[in-house]
Amino acid sequence: MTGAALAAPVPVLTMEGDGTVLLGRLEDGAPLRYSYRQSIYDVPVREEFVRSADALDLLRVRSPDIRSIEYFRWDGDISQDADGQYTEDAPPSEHPELVIRVTALGQQRIATDTWSVILRERFGESIVTARVGHRPLLLVLLQGVR
Repeated sequence: MTGAALAAPVPVLTMEGDGTVLLGRLEDGAPLRYSYRQSIYDVPVREEFVRSADALDLLRVRSPDIRSIEYFRWDGDISQDADGQYTEDAPPSEHPELVIRVTALGQQRIATDTWSVILRERFGESIVTARVGHRPLLLVLLQGVR
């Protein structure tokens, strides 16, 4: 019975780059944040996603600099909250994967409510592909985010 439990598939985000594979639990409907330092305006940006079956839906983008939000060129309204953050809801979109070029100055991080990965620390300066799927529980325990 233990073998069957360890072989049972669990929902994950698989992050791969530079020969490293890292798994993070990511249930359907769970939020995911990709944050980075935008290179043109040198400001922090946070893209907010939610897992929807086997895709990531981009919900909104947030930043303290309105120019980094305008850079997306969406047709929605940009709002500002009490903390000075500008936010714009994304048009409907599904992403089967995120392909991220990790750079020295990018300060890139992928996070959920239960785990966080600083990409440069884990993958170096490389290309990281993050995709949703299912993996056996044993692999998640061995290669999972700690």
